Amino acid sequence: MTVAQVLKQLTDLQNNKNMRNIYKIFAVAFITLAATSCERDQGEYPYLDGRTNILSFSGSSGTLLVENGGANLFSVAVGATQVVQSGTFGVTIDPSSTAVLGNDYFITNGTDDGSGMLVFNFTSGNLIQGIDLFADFSSSSPDGKTVVMNLVSLDNNFQVSSSGSQFTLTLLQYCPLEADFTGDYTLATTATGIFGSTVFVNGTVTISEGATPTDRTFSSPTYPEFGAFPAMDFNFSLLCGNVQVPTGQATGVGCGSSTTLGPAANVGSYDPSDDSSFTIIITDDEGGSCGSPFEAAFLLTKN
Repeated sequence: MTVAQVLKQLTDLQNNKNMRNIYKIFAVAFITLAATSCERDQGEYPYLDGRTNILSFSGSSGTLLVENGGANLFSVAVGATQVVQSGTFGVTIDPSSTAVLGNDYFITNGTDDGSGMLVFNFTSGNLIQGIDLFADFSSSSPDGKTVVMNLVSLDNNFQVSSSGSQFTLTLLQYCPLEADFTGDYTLATTATGIFGSTVFVNGTVTISEGATPTDRTFSSPTYPEFGAFPAMDFNFSLLCGNVQVPTGQATGVGCGSSTTLGPAANVGSYDPSDDSSFTIIITDDEGGSCGSPFEAAFLLTKN
């Protein structure tokens, strides 16, 4: 029904007191317009012609836990600002990467152009295209290895966003924990830190899960021999039998500047199936602000 026909019927009914007929006419007109509108959306999106399609990574970083016998797959998402009709883009591996393509990991859906660039065809009709990466457990490390990807436009259909042109994926060796390793533990110092002091207050600490299934954290005041200082959050990870400690954990206490806690030459250990006790070994005062770094250690026993 055309708009003219609707108006004619409204004119014919202007003296008619039966409002139900008018409601029916409006309903027919609305359905007709809605059907026309739907048909227009089923084309090749001509209203997007001439507008630049911007590509970017969906996020700047991610972590793949690489498990023995696991799928170990990660899809890095590349997003477009408009529905794609056609186009290709490339990915180069940044020299800052510590993981090696073809040894530590493989990218399964890109084509090598011979220059070290991997080429991807953006699927028509989509807003997202994945870069599928498979990591090898035997080459993985509890310390983690990184894959740094740079996004490159290969034709005039795309322009790469400057703020979304790089993505860093960390490949982290992962061994599932068979025990919980959370709750209340008694911390006992087995090797002291700077000036022969205990780094944390001996006594009960409450351990909780961190950002990943193998990350753990607890809060405790530091250096009790030197005064009553605020508690700091201390983080560590349980990775394939080794207790790994991240670097740069500030205590808020020090000699002119805060000391930091970090990894030591030796590492603590744990049994994945028994959370009754485990050890943590750290470097106290990594930067030597109070003289020189010390290797401190603790035994944690579940209450």
